[in-house]
Amino acid sequence: ELYISPPRPRLLILLLLSVVHRVVSRFELELPKRESERQRGEGSLLLSVVHRVVSRFELELPKRESERQRGEGSDTGARHELANAKGESVEDRNKWAVLTLYEALNARDVERVQQLLAPDIEWWFHGPPEHQHMMRMLTGADEEETAATAFRFQPDRVAAFGFTVVAEGSAPDAAWVHAWTVAPDGIITQVREYFNTSLTITRVAASSASSKDPAGSTHCLPLWQSRRPDPPVKSFPGLVLAI
Repeated sequence: ELYISPPRPRLLILLLLSVVHRVVSRFELELPKRESERQRGEGSLLLSVVHRVVSRFELELPKRESERQRGEGSDTGARHELANAKGESVEDRNKWAVLTLYEALNARDVERVQQLLAPDIEWWFHGPPEHQHMMRMLTGADEEETAATAFRFQPDRVAAFGFTVVAEGSAPDAAWVHAWTVAPDGIITQVREYFNTSLTITRVAASSASSKDPAGSTHCLPLWQSRRPDPPVKSFPGLVLAI
């Protein structure tokens, strides 16, 4: 007969401890690896989400800005298209600012006027004193006038030359011209007002040096001419504005 002696308790315990030790060691090796993979996976997922949000924001921001501008200028018709046209130039933006100012003045929108004008705006006037309508508007001296009697500036022609914007209009008893100066930040800092006055705008340019004049000279290039009233007015002086 073959006799197999039962395993000793001490040997079983050692075998069991050996197996447990191997399992624990394997778990200790795998745990950091799996934790690292999990963290990398969570980090990759987080980066992916952030990237999608940023990309969505970059796509939505110009769209929302364009919609906001369309909402603010929906009542300006062609002027809205001018202000939001693709490839908008400095002259276009300055013209839009001046046209928006006329709308605010005619609507007596004091808050909007204050947003467009510098607090220390420079005002210059040439013409009959009774036509200082702009000064009365800006200072609030025309508050007692009714809607029927208040003067309204409706420009018939607007042109921009860099930071200078020229607007021209007429009334039953007067013709007027405004020369606005718009700062690079879009704030209007100066207005030169002409009533019943012919205005010519010129640009001062330097001539190239020649044998007769080695130092060179300056000359004026005509840029813009106001229209004369029809029928003609007796007293209608002419002035030149060089920019």
